[in-house]
Amino acid sequence: MFDPAKNAIESASSIVIVQAENPDGDSLGSSLALEEVLGDMGKEVQLHCPVEIPKYLRYVSGWDRVVADFNSQADLIIIVDTTAEILLSKSLEIPGVRHAIESKQVLVIDHHISESTLSFENILLTQEAVSTSEVIYHLAEQAGWNINK
Repeated sequence: MFDPAKNAIESASSIVIVQAENPDGDSLGSSLALEEVLGDMGKEVQLHCPVEIPKYLRYVSGWDRVVADFNSQADLIIIVDTTAEILLSKSLEIPGVRHAIESKQVLVIDHHISESTLSFENILLTQEAVSTSEVIYHLAEQAGWNINK
């Protein structure tokens, strides 16, 4: 179940982690946790969200590393906490983002089922998980990656 995601991440050197345009505690927390795990692996990581992080989440350390810029040259795009195109619409309006998402390797990590008009080959979806953060924890654990506690 985790092997395709593990392989995609391990083969990439630069990664953009994308949050939807409705950031919440899970999307921010899972992005930051994944950034830390990937950084420990020597990956170049950019955190992207097309809107500002809400004030109620700005107590979370690292929230200010989330930017509206999008590195369309990244090897891998990881979308966290959504598969719904409607929640990615603002990102898709940024020049080059739609092309990158449609032409580059994309990994979606989520715990929600939703209909999407975007076609993703590599989706790690665990409905039994209560959060995307939990899915990322289990991925890192199964892959043998360092998890800071």
